[in-house]
Order: sequence, then structure tokens, then C-alpha cells
Amino acid sequence: MIADILFWILLALILSGAATYIIFVIRFYFGWKRYKAPVNYQKKRVSVVVVARNEAPNLHRLMSCLLSQDYPKELYEIVFADDDSEDETQSIIAQYIEAGHNVKYIKSLGRKQVISPKKLALSKAIESTDGEIILTTDADCIVPFTWISSMVSCFADDVSMVAGYSRTLIPLWSRASILQKYEHLDFALTYMVLGGGYTLGKSWACIGQNLAYRKSAFEDVGGFSKISHLISGDDVNLMQLMRRKGHKIIFNFSSASFTHTHPVRSWKQLINQRSRWASNMKYQLSFNPEFFFILFSMACLYWGGLIMMLLNFKLGLAIFMYRIIIELSMISYSRKHFGISNRMLNFYPIWMIIQTFFLVFTMVLGQFGIFVWHGKRPPKGVNNAPRKL
Repeated sequence: MIADILFWILLALILSGAATYIIFVIRFYFGWKRYKAPVNYQKKRVSVVVVARNEAPNLHRLMSCLLSQDYPKELYEIVFADDDSEDETQSIIAQYIEAGHNVKYIKSLGRKQVISPKKLALSKAIESTDGEIILTTDADCIVPFTWISSMVSCFADDVSMVAGYSRTLIPLWSRASILQKYEHLDFALTYMVLGGGYTLGKSWACIGQNLAYRKSAFEDVGGFSKISHLISGDDVNLMQLMRRKGHKIIFNFSSASFTHTHPVRSWKQLINQRSRWASNMKYQLSFNPEFFFILFSMACLYWGGLIMMLLNFKLGLAIFMYRIIIELSMISYSRKHFGISNRMLNFYPIWMIIQTFFLVFTMVLGQFGIFVWHGKRPPKGVNNAPRKL
């Protein structure tokens, strides 16, 4: 009797997940069909803000990218916030300042006295800027020469934040490791879902490697003051503060704005990164319960199907195939926006197997604060729950 009840509960969860998944995939399809990218040709004053900690080997390449932008030189500045680096970061940036480039250097001290040193460094840098638009990336990123102009072109009068896409740099896919292929495809598939949300006017997540917002909007939500107790989330949590305040947020689907970053070097590094991202879940849940309902429904479909195979193999296999068909359908109409080729998509079966278990594992680690970021671990005993806004 109890076994029968559990079986029907499991089946109900699976069916609810299956229904939620297909409903949103259909909505995403029509969202993509109707989507029109906003274009604003008015030039704006821009401040490119980069936080760096011990990134000396990457600075010359990033500076080369930033200084070769097709945006008018007199309309943008570059602000480097040094998160108390212990390498040659300061001397390298000083070379560009002495060469007459419009570059500012901000030394951020006191990282041991705060929970989130990056937010501290970002805050100090933004305070020093004179641009209308704040544009952020990481010191280890590579940005195209059209980056600034593409991101700024999305700022219609009613837009406060523009989220962009960042992908790992893989020169030759055939020589990439399983780890590198998984990271690249996983991020792309994640953004296909997030991108579908943006076409429906729903801003669920973003990444600081490619993000732009009005300085006035940043000040309107109090900067990072409401999220300073969280070690990470200077991007996605800031986005949710702006969304809650009524600011319009859009996504830039143009490849002219896409940035690159280095792939991770080990599974340990990837686990650490994804655990850090998952650590924001409690805070994000209070902001966007709809998004986490979707994630929960997908988990019911993924894991419920696997469990069902143990109880009824044919039914479990049918559920598993349903997931694949729906997922590949969504990928087929959205992958072109994120540069996923047929060769990359051949990795999908391996990605699916790894992702099913990897996602749950990193979510658990994130909830217990088991990760390191910018040389710091989340402090024990600190309340990381959402603060009342």
C-alpha cells in the first residue's frame, strides 16, 4: 500500500515536471520568434570597471582588447580596482597610465575586514567613475573590439541593465578535454534557458564577466549595501535588486558583445565555481520563486525518470526519452544565438549524464558554503539569508 502511494507521488512529480518543462519550452519558442533587439545609436559616456586580484599575467591582453575598442576613445575610461594584489598588477596598470591612456587605478584595502572583497573593490571603483554606463568584465577575460559599442547600443531610454554572454575560449574543439567541453556546453545550454526567459521579459540570472548598467540605477538600489553580507553575487543579486525596484533589464544576443574567458583547469576548480554560484540560491529564491519552481520541476523530471527506471524500466525509459526530445527541440531553435555547432552538440549525451549528478552535488556544497572565492571562504556563523528590502 505504502509502495503504491510512493509510486503515484513520484509519478505525479514527474508529470508536473514534464508539463512545466514543455510549457516553458513552447513559451521560449514564441519568445524567440517575437524577440526584437533594441537599438539605440546615441553614444553615452562609459566606465569600464575591472576588479583584479593577482591577475598580472592576463592584464596586457585585456588592456589590448580594451584600448582597441571601436567606441570613441574620448567617451570611455578604464577603471582597475586592485583587490590588494600581491603581484605586479599595480606596476602594469601604471605603465598604461603613464602612456597617457584614460585609465584609473584604485587600490582596494581592507579585504580581511569584509565578507565580500570583490564588492568592496567594485564599490570603490564605481564611486570614482564619471560614466553614465558601468560596464564590467573580469581581468582574465577577452572582449571583442565591438564590445562597448554593442552593449551601449542596447540602452534604450527605459533600459537600466544589459546582461551579456561569456563563453570559455576553446581554440580547437577536437582537442578539448571532456572537462572543457562539459563546461563550455553546460554554460551555453544554461543560457539557452536564461535567454528564453529574457525573450519573455524575465531576468533570471547574469554574469559579471559581461554586464552593463546605469550608474544611476546602481545608486538607486543602494549599490551593494543590501547584499554585502553575501560573499558572492555582485552580478546576479545586483540584477535582482534592480528588477525588484522596477528597473528594466534586457539581454544582448549579439555575438558582437560576447566575451571569452579561460576554461577551468580541473574538476575541482569547476566544482568550486558552481558551488559558489549555487550558494546564492536562498537569496535568489526570495527574488525569483518562479525560476526555482522551473528548476525543481526539471529536477523532478530528471531524477524522477532515473528512479522510475528502477520501478518500471519501460516507463522510466519513456520519461528519459521525453526529456531528451524536449531538450533537443529547445536547443535546435536557440543554439545559433550562442554559437553551438553540430560538432559541439555531439557532446550532448555525455553532458546530460554528467550534468544530472553534477548539478545536485554542487547545489548541496553551495548551501553548506563549501567553496573558496578570491582567497576567502564564506564565514561560519554569518547569516547568508536574504535581508529584508
